[in-house]
Amino acid sequence: MKKIESSVRLLDKSLELFALFCLTVSVLLAVFNVAMRYFFDTSFGVIEEICRYSIIYGVFAYLGPLIKKDEHIKVDFLQSKLSGKVKDVNNLIISIVLLGAFTFLCWTSIQWVNSLYQMKLMSNSGSISMVIPTITVPIGMFLGCFYSVLQILTDVHNIFTAKDTRQEQLEVANEVARANVE
Repeated sequence: MKKIESSVRLLDKSLELFALFCLTVSVLLAVFNVAMRYFFDTSFGVIEEICRYSIIYGVFAYLGPLIKKDEHIKVDFLQSKLSGKVKDVNNLIISIVLLGAFTFLCWTSIQWVNSLYQMKLMSNSGSISMVIPTITVPIGMFLGCFYSVLQILTDVHNIFTAKDTRQEQLEVANEVARANVE
């Protein structure tokens, strides 16, 4: 398990830096466009689109590492009530459902991008093919699938190697009781 985590660490860092770069590009171009509008009474629609699309690229690129950090959106009301192996099994079920959702979204988004490509659809400014911003969706969903599989492996590993905390507490209590008897 540690080999998998160490080999994915470079990908995590790369995706994090890419997301940060995309968000920085978006902010800088937005400031540039505001300055151009304020000082020169001119605005570029392409720059506004690049700002929007770079945010989308950054968000979808960082989707996978968020899954690994367990920071994805999930309802954890039940999760907070569970403990031990039951909690690990619940995590596994959530990871499997997440993988199914990402797989479905990856497949449908590939079809969507393909249809946009075949229609030769252009953005609002007319200068960017809609394939460029929408290709982020299948890429992000593929990364989500990849990280979901890693999460499933981690969950299975936790189920079969981690002891139930209640069992550990009982063992410690029994040891203390034996020590008090002696």
